[in-house]
Amino acid sequence: MKISKISIAFLFISTTFSLFSQPNTYAKGDEGSIQIGNLDVPFLRVSQTSGNKIVGSIYLNEEWEQGTITDFTNKKKVKLLARFNAYHNEIEILKEKNIIALYPAKGIDVFLNGKKFIPLKLDNKKKPIFAEILVNGKHNLYKVYDINIKKAPTDAKLLNIESVDRVVITSDLYFQEENGNVSKLPSNKKSIKQKLPSSFLDIAKKEKLSLKKEDDLVMLFSLVNSQ
Repeated sequence: MKISKISIAFLFISTTFSLFSQPNTYAKGDEGSIQIGNLDVPFLRVSQTSGNKIVGSIYLNEEWEQGTITDFTNKKKVKLLARFNAYHNEIEILKEKNIIALYPAKGIDVFLNGKKFIPLKLDNKKKPIFAEILVNGKHNLYKVYDINIKKAPTDAKLLNIESVDRVVITSDLYFQEENGNVSKLPSNKKSIKQKLPSSFLDIAKKEKLSLKKEDDLVMLFSLVNSQ
């Protein structure tokens, strides 16, 4: 399978690519090797059909930054220019003038933009994705990104306001249960209490931690893992 030669301009065209059916291996000097493949189906602009402008981005940071890919199996590190695509949960890599995608293989993690991403397989996803790891231990806590498209009002022009479709990056928290399954953390407090083991709730009450705040949940999972 040939590496896709996709320029940044073409990331917003609706074209289908074969993804990771046969990942390539890209070696970087003596530092190690990683698996790469074609980019996922590019993001289809809402404005293509609505005729509206579009603002926002599907990237946590559109600028290319140096990312560090750690291969724990071979105890190697590879440093490349990369960015995170929140729409497809992909780590995109800039190799010369080509944009390729890092395959989310087991045994690697990626440090990028001050965040650490690891491969994760969810039941509602057809393929493995990259998710941010917030807490690593017996009970992992993950942040899974997505996007929300807020369309401009259909009567925007009649109301004399700008017809703009907005792309907003969203996220949900997932955690690893005692049986090893990865589940989405509910959004309301009552459901969270039903989902988490009693040991979590006891610590949260003792430490006065909110089950609705991400920082408090990170602290909670860290405390549980330290026991």
